[in-house]
Amino acid sequence: MSLKRDLSYGSTPKAAGAGQLEWYRDTAVSKMADLKVVTHPTRQNGESALWLEIDYHWAGQSEARRRVELFVAGKAGHVYQLLFDTAVTPGKLATQKQLFATARAHLLIDESVRPS
Repeated sequence: MSLKRDLSYGSTPKAAGAGQLEWYRDTAVSKMADLKVVTHPTRQNGESALWLEIDYHWAGQSEARRRVELFVAGKAGHVYQLLFDTAVTPGKLATQKQLFATARAHLLIDESVRPS
């Protein structure tokens, strides 16, 4: 699992997703090969979001992998990227699906931390 907030590829989920995919498709840099991507426009916390499902393998290896990512716009031009990556086996894919759903259910974007 990974969660980051940045503005490297733009301030919208669509721009951030496209920029990230461009980087992934540069196998020499990303080490990811034979990408197959499915995109799902979605909503997160009432905001426009983009969900990606990426099937690939690491360059030089044959083990199939799946990466799921969610891009959601935050404040000040930042985009949040939630990512889960796993080997493609029935058990690991089921766990990935459950963890991704749980993380999405608890993901708060640009929420203030209230003092206790």
